[in-house]
Amino acid sequence: MSLQLIPAFIIRQIIDQNFSKGIAAGVWMLALWYLAASAGANIVEFVKVIITTVLGQKILNRIRMLMSDRLSELPMKYFTNTPVGEVMSRFTTDVDAINTLFSSGIIEVITDLFKIGGLLVSLYIIAPGLIWLEIAIVPVIFFMSNFFRKRIFRFQKLVRACIADIYTFIQEWLHGIRTVKAYALRTKGEKKFLLPLNNHLAAISSISFYDSWFPCVMQTFRALVIASSLWYASKNGTVFSLALSAGSLAAIADLVGRIFAPIEALAQQFQTIQEAMAGIARVSEFAAEPLEDRQHIDQPMDESRGLEITGVSFAYQQKNVLTNINMKLEQGQKSVFIGRSGAGKTTLMNIVAGLYRPAEGTVRICGVDPYTLPSQKRRRLIGIVPQMPQIFDGTVRENITLGDDSITQAEIEAAIETVGLAGTIARLHDGYDTVIGEAAAGLSGGEVQLLSLARAIAANPRVLLLDEPTSGMDSQTEQRVFAAIRMAGEGRTIFSISHRLSGIIDADCVYLMVNGRIVESGKSDELAQKDGWYTMYQKIENAGWNFA
Repeated sequence: MSLQLIPAFIIRQIIDQNFSKGIAAGVWMLALWYLAASAGANIVEFVKVIITTVLGQKILNRIRMLMSDRLSELPMKYFTNTPVGEVMSRFTTDVDAINTLFSSGIIEVITDLFKIGGLLVSLYIIAPGLIWLEIAIVPVIFFMSNFFRKRIFRFQKLVRACIADIYTFIQEWLHGIRTVKAYALRTKGEKKFLLPLNNHLAAISSISFYDSWFPCVMQTFRALVIASSLWYASKNGTVFSLALSAGSLAAIADLVGRIFAPIEALAQQFQTIQEAMAGIARVSEFAAEPLEDRQHIDQPMDESRGLEITGVSFAYQQKNVLTNINMKLEQGQKSVFIGRSGAGKTTLMNIVAGLYRPAEGTVRICGVDPYTLPSQKRRRLIGIVPQMPQIFDGTVRENITLGDDSITQAEIEAAIETVGLAGTIARLHDGYDTVIGEAAAGLSGGEVQLLSLARAIAANPRVLLLDEPTSGMDSQTEQRVFAAIRMAGEGRTIFSISHRLSGIIDADCVYLMVNGRIVESGKSDELAQKDGWYTMYQKIENAGWNFA
C-alpha cells in the first residue's frame, strides 16, 4: 500500500523543489525512485494475483469435495425430486462464482479498502483542509452502491435459476436424442428451449443495465470531486481557498485519482461479489438439504436365513405406494413379483436393496437390516441387476468392481465365466483392460445386461435382485440372459420383478401386486389352476396386452 502513496509525494517534491525553482539536480534520481515505486507496486500486485489464484483453486476443490461427500449422503427422494441439471448447476457455475469471490473478490475488496485508507491519510498530510470533502463522499458512495447492489443481487439469483433450467433441458434432450431424431422433435425442442433462454437473457439484460450505469455514475462523481478538490486547494480568489503550491495541487490530483481508482475497482468487483453471493446462497440451499437418516450398524449374518419382509408399508409424499407387504423366502429360493407399472414392485425392490427405509415394517436378509448395513458389506450381501444397467466410462474390470479393491481378479473371471461373457471379453483388444465408456461401445444390449449381472455376482452376494432383466430383448437374447441368471442364481436367494408372466424364471413363488398390495401368491402352476389374478393376467398377456 505504501508503494501506492510514494509517487504523489515524489511529484510534489519535483514540482515544488526542482521545477518551480529551476533546479535540475536530483530530478533524475527522483524520477528513478518514482519508477521504482511504480514497478514495486506492480510486482506486489503480480504476486498477489498468483497467491489469490492458487488459494481460490484450493478453496474451489475443497468446496466441490465437500459437496460431493454430501451428495452421496442425501436420501433417494432428493434425486427423484431434483432434476440432474439443477445439481450440475450447483456443482459448476455456482461453485465457480464462489471461487472468484475467494480468488479475487474478497482479497481485492480488502486491498482496495486499505488503499483508500492510506490515500486518505496521505491527503490529510498534504492538505488537512480537504479531508472533510473526501469523508463526506463516503455515505454518498455507500447509498449509491446499496441502490445498485440490491437490484443486481436479485437478478443474479434469477440468472442462477435460469442456468439450472438450461442445464436440465440440455441433459434431458441429450439423454433422449434418439427419440428426438426419430420423431423429428427439433422444432418443438427449440421452442421449449427458448423459454429458459429468454428468461436467462432478460435477467442478464437487467444486470447489464444496472452494471453499465454504475461505473458511469461513479466516474461522473469522481470528476466532480477532483474538480472541486482542485478548485478549493488552489488560489481561486475566494475565502474558500487553501492556496496550496503547484506541487501540492499535482499531488492532490494524483491522490484523488488514486482514491477513486480502488473505488472504481470495487465497482468492477461488484458484479463478481453479487454473483458469488448468489452462488453462495444456492450452495447454502444445497448444504441445508436434510441428510439421509441412516445409521450404519455392523450386524452378524445368518446365511441359513433368506429374505423376510414383515408388514412393510411405504409412501411418497403422503401417497401410499406399499401397504402391509409380507413374504418369506428361504435361503436359495426364487421369487418373482408380477404387476403393471405403478403397482409398487420397484419401490419394494429398492427397500429390499436398502435404498429406502420402510415407513412401517421390517426387511431382513440373512437376519440383517439392509438399510442399516454398511455399504461395503451390503454389496457382499445383495447383488442388483437394474432394468437399464449403467455402464461407466472405464475398463471392463472397473465396470465390474466399481472401485471395490476387495474383489479379486479370480472373482471377476469367475463372474464373467458364469454369465457366459468369457469369449466376448477375450475378443476385446485389451481384454479386461478395454475401455468401454458410457456408451458401452463394442457390446450389444444383451452383453451389457450380462456384464451388469457379472457385476452383481462378482462379490458373491447371498441375494440377487433382478429388475426386468430381459426387458426389450429379442427371444434369443432373452434366453441367453435367462440361462446366465439360472447359472448365477444357483445357491442364491432371488427376488425379481416383471411386467410379464414370461419373465418368471424357475420361481418357487409368484407374487401378484395391485396398487401396492400382494393380492395373490403361490407356485405358478398352482395359480394357473385357480380362477384368480394370475389366470386373468395370463389371459390378458396371451391376448397381446402389455402391462408396462
